[in-house]
Amino acid sequence: MTKKPFKSKKKKNFDPLNSFDNLSKKVKMLRREASPVKEIMHFADPEYIKTLGINTDELISFAGGWVNHKAPEKLREAYESIVSDIDLFHSSGKYSSTLGEKEFKIAISLFEKELYKMDISEKQIAVGTGSTQLAMELFNVILDPGDKILLLDPSYCNYPTQLLTGIPDVEILRFSVMDEKEWKFIADEKIEEFSNYIRDNKPKIVMLVSPDNPTSKILSDKFVKTALNAIKEINGFLIIDFAYKELIFENNYPDYFSWSPSENYISLRTNSKWCRSLGRRIGWVEAPEFIIESMESIQTSTILCPDTLHQMALTRFIKESIKNKYLVDYIEETRKMYKNTAEKTVKLLKEKFDFKIIIPEGGLYIFMNVETDSAEFVEEVLKKTGVSFVPGWGFGRTGKQAIRISFGPLVEDIQKIEKGLARVEKYLKNE
Repeated sequence: MTKKPFKSKKKKNFDPLNSFDNLSKKVKMLRREASPVKEIMHFADPEYIKTLGINTDELISFAGGWVNHKAPEKLREAYESIVSDIDLFHSSGKYSSTLGEKEFKIAISLFEKELYKMDISEKQIAVGTGSTQLAMELFNVILDPGDKILLLDPSYCNYPTQLLTGIPDVEILRFSVMDEKEWKFIADEKIEEFSNYIRDNKPKIVMLVSPDNPTSKILSDKFVKTALNAIKEINGFLIIDFAYKELIFENNYPDYFSWSPSENYISLRTNSKWCRSLGRRIGWVEAPEFIIESMESIQTSTILCPDTLHQMALTRFIKESIKNKYLVDYIEETRKMYKNTAEKTVKLLKEKFDFKIIIPEGGLYIFMNVETDSAEFVEEVLKKTGVSFVPGWGFGRTGKQAIRISFGPLVEDIQKIEKGLARVEKYLKNE
């Protein structure tokens, strides 16, 4: 029997120096699938904007989930005092403890007590490089393959991608809190249904955001308390991401803003938004001690330790700013700034468009129903007007015909907000 000639299984034109064939199935899948967070971050990259044929000097962006108010001057001075001192700067280059320096965690305890009258011990705090990294650590500590996690719909768009990359075979459940026809946030109308959904489906984690991203709504005490009672019955965990906690528009915050960690309750915290430290990556988890202790074994193999310089500067800033009342005044001024910009942006949207919006209660965003495919809408508007938004599809099924409008990057430039919305208005009217 004549042997058949050997045929290589390599694909035609295979270039081993310029190919993704050798990489993991996971990264190939992520390259194929659109990522809402990657899309958002692209709008911060001038080089990417240029590829769309847009003059970056003319771009007006409502796309970014970032803040643009001034960081506290006293925080800058804290960094300056460390960097200008030879010994302190030398000390800032050492490894931190894996879960953060004790002095910094004590400062965080003082911070929470000053702002929210919270009673929390440094032993209930783990420090990391921001809420994104810490959310991933919590997922790794709590979830096993096959477990369920429950997110609202809509909800922060990065969680599904994080879960996909981090925990195999986790089932992501979604619970709608939107009346899509009336375009209303109706979480309080579905409290009993939500608690029954938790009991019936038994998720290991219920993940909430308050104020929310993308709706900027604040979940009520009744909604959160009922969810916690339900999760206790199935021995799961309620995690609340408080990325925008210091940017609520009214001073009368809900009771759960003051909750200390408990056996079934964890909060995820960051300073990135309220003190404009987006790139100075640091955050912390407030959790029962058994969760904190468990995080150490995960964090040693991921970040090893959080940034020492950031901890030193924030420790100094927090302690001094509590003593002289600067902290409270700064946060109050920042809240007023965002409330003012939110109200003026809402007014402009109502004047210029017939689209329905969700009125924000905190944070940076307005969620608007554009009554068409949001991805197509955003792409067309960007190309025709040089104004960018974020399509709502990444936040859940309820956002497929919605866009997220972020006033955070333009919080101190109302005129630019008006200019950008006027461009869009003119384009849509001429269509």
